[in-house]
Amino acid sequence: MAAVWSESLKVLWLALPVVIAAVVLTVTNKFDLAPGLKLPLDRGLSFRGARLFGDNKTLRGALIYVVISGLAVIPQGAFRVPSLELFDYSQTYLPYAIDVGLLLGLGWVLGELPNSFLKRQQGVPPGESGRWWNAVLDQVDSLFGSLLCLLPVFVAPWHVWVLVLVICTGLHVAFNALFVLIGIKENIL
Repeated sequence: MAAVWSESLKVLWLALPVVIAAVVLTVTNKFDLAPGLKLPLDRGLSFRGARLFGDNKTLRGALIYVVISGLAVIPQGAFRVPSLELFDYSQTYLPYAIDVGLLLGLGWVLGELPNSFLKRQQGVPPGESGRWWNAVLDQVDSLFGSLLCLLPVFVAPWHVWVLVLVICTGLHVAFNALFVLIGIKENIL
């Protein structure tokens, strides 16, 4: 049981930069900060009469995830706590493990796009859950995207994938519930 607890803390440590980016994005969206960057990633393009990703997948969101995750990992790389690292942050390509944060943020953004595309093709409006499997994908797509983008610096063993799925999905839902409770978001999923 101690090993599961230790690995769970390591997953939380790895996820921290993306969690910080998600909080920053949620507040940014709520107060419509940096409105000039609220440009849709799909540039209004359509496929089969439906938008590729919709208005909610924006340049602002992509930049926040990538940049804030990249910045948020700097203290982790500068003031290392090896007992909390799933892998040796000093062995990454960029100083202070900045590449870890950048890859996590990029993976988060890229991981969301396939499900957004599928929902637009199904006629589900941006911000809506869609079918049950869309709601499930909404909770896990970015997690897998982040782990896949980390492959240049870390190949996660299967148990890490499972822990990321369980812990980070729980975190995602918990943060959404908190944001609904304090009036920053409208729905949990």
